[in-house]
Amino acid sequence: MDKFSYEYYEGLPFDYEGFLIEKYKSFITNCRYIEIYFPKDKHYFALLKKEDKISEVIVFGIRDKDCNVYNSLVNIDQTIIHEFSENVFTKFPELDKIRFSASYLKYDLIKSFLLSTANDYILELPDSMETYFAELGATTRRHLKNYKTRLQRDYPQAHFNLKSKSEIEREDIDRIVQLSFQRMKSKGIIPGKTQNDVDDFFRFSQHYGLVGYIEIDGKIVAGSISYVIDNRFFLFMIAHDNDFAKFNIGQICIANLIQYAIEKGFTTFHFLWGENDYKLRFNAKPHQLSTYVFYKTYSVDFILSKVKSRFSRLLIQVRLSKYTKPVRDAIKLYRKRNLSFR
Repeated sequence: MDKFSYEYYEGLPFDYEGFLIEKYKSFITNCRYIEIYFPKDKHYFALLKKEDKISEVIVFGIRDKDCNVYNSLVNIDQTIIHEFSENVFTKFPELDKIRFSASYLKYDLIKSFLLSTANDYILELPDSMETYFAELGATTRRHLKNYKTRLQRDYPQAHFNLKSKSEIEREDIDRIVQLSFQRMKSKGIIPGKTQNDVDDFFRFSQHYGLVGYIEIDGKIVAGSISYVIDNRFFLFMIAHDNDFAKFNIGQICIANLIQYAIEKGFTTFHFLWGENDYKLRFNAKPHQLSTYVFYKTYSVDFILSKVKSRFSRLLIQVRLSKYTKPVRDAIKLYRKRNLSFR
């Protein structure tokens, strides 16, 4: 017998948006995000009830024989995941597999395997900026202070601005994205996002966005795209003008964002995925995110996909190891030289 009763509905649960935000506290697990970033899926949601009280709202999309659960950056017990998966396979018999992305919990269930992992770097925010600054390493404190002093000395007109939701203009988003593209190209890294993403970033920012930037003479020289959900701060993108790199202006921008988050009484500051030393310098701690695939049966596709995922994760480990660093550096140098001509 199922632990929960299930009610399935087609579409997105806009009437339960408040529940999603309060329950899951994730900038990804909300209707606006799903509406913008998964427009091609056929959307459904399930109300998991116990004694007529809603315990979970699980939102998912179906495309062909695949199901993608949108509840990400969340903690959902694996017994619930297992029961929900079996229930969905019964409700939608055409499905072969279900994907659960970016769970803070690890699962160990039959007919499933780990597809990929990443880290969300989370800073637990103290009550005051003074406390936070005292917790930083001595070198980090000294560098931040020196960089700010030098920037104010050379550019006394530099100032930090914040825009929230409807205050944010498309030009703000476009400028920060372009700075990110330029920064990556200067390092020989091919940008993973395109200009087409700017529209999506802007649309979502109108609901939960916060743009912070350092401006000099009316020009953004460092900026961030962030999202604020239920007193949690999610730093989605940070970028700066290479002409101001000597001031470490990107990290000055981050320090201002952390100060804002502390003053507003936020509980956590999420640096999200991506391995960067500056996240550790700002005292963020890695929290593993795991993505799983659950299959309806032990099919040939299940076996092949499991082998492929293990091989893919092994390749990533090899690629990021210290032994392959000279090769990675050479590739970046080659790309840097070629991208500079574009």
